[in-house]
Amino acid sequence: MAFDFDEAGDFGSEHDAREWAERNNIDLADLHIRNRGDRGVTLSVRRSALGDSARSDLTYGRRTGFFS
Repeated sequence: MAFDFDEAGDFGSEHDAREWAERNNIDLADLHIRNRGDRGVTLSVRRSALGDSARSDLTYGRRTGFFS
């Protein structure tokens, strides 16, 4: 089964990305973290985990630190 993911942004480390997800009540199983070597990681979140009220632009949550 394939899932659709929306990119949430770049982080300095996997630890930082996971902390952001935890602060936003996103289950760690709904994450896809892509290692970018010395440039950190890119975090994507399973679209179905965000629900209908999620913003189409996840970078908003990345900039502000939370989803509203």
